[in-house]
Amino acid sequence: MHILNSSLAIAFSFWLDDENKLYSSQWLSAKRPIVVLDSGVGGLTLSRQLELLLPEASILYVVDNEWFPYGSKSGAEISQRVQHLIDQLYTQIRPLAIVVACNTASVAMKDYGLDSCVQHCFLITPPLEEAVEISDQKNIVLLATPGTVKSRYIRRAMAITRNRANIWPIAAQPLVALSEARLAGQVASFASFTKLVDDHLTTKQRFSIDTVILGCTHFPHVIKDLEGIFPSVQNWLDPAKKVALRVASTVKKSTLPLASL
Repeated sequence: MHILNSSLAIAFSFWLDDENKLYSSQWLSAKRPIVVLDSGVGGLTLSRQLELLLPEASILYVVDNEWFPYGSKSGAEISQRVQHLIDQLYTQIRPLAIVVACNTASVAMKDYGLDSCVQHCFLITPPLEEAVEISDQKNIVLLATPGTVKSRYIRRAMAITRNRANIWPIAAQPLVALSEARLAGQVASFASFTKLVDDHLTTKQRFSIDTVILGCTHFPHVIKDLEGIFPSVQNWLDPAKKVALRVASTVKKSTLPLASL
């Protein structure tokens, strides 16, 4: 696990250089931070939203790169791992809040009953209900990791919405690697991912999709490429902003001492 400043320029150089260590602890001493936790760079989409909403806040981005990617692990393993990291962070860093900026980890914690173990810990999950409400054609694609798509939380949510919309879940793990490559300045070919989509949808179905749920925080990084694959989409649902709004509201209202968190 590595911890880095919220500066996006520093975040990228840290990710690309495995020899880098913790830059400085000075930013920890000024004020208690908001921690954003993910296994890779996907959670930077949520970190950006927090920086816009809370420009004076200290935001720390924690990269669990030893377990990258979470999407290839079992829900039981991920939930235990993330809970362990959360416990360590509250002990060592004393954060105002922790945001688990990974849909896979968040739904795993919900599946295994760990979503309410710690106050001021925020999760991000695919907004299926919102997608059904805003979709005109009721033709929706959920892009997520295999762990998210197979989770009990998502299967229950899909069962609830089954009679109101067509939802095609696509286990899009290759998009994670493509996103990481794109942010690292590497060439990223989407040919294999396009074939994956074609394996799930006919051309007619693909062109009927008007709403796509970005069920992984990596996916907004490649939104321009996805727009070419789903040309009829009017709604790209990224839950990061709503989660950031919840975090900002809680942090602004909070005057509780650490002992009561």
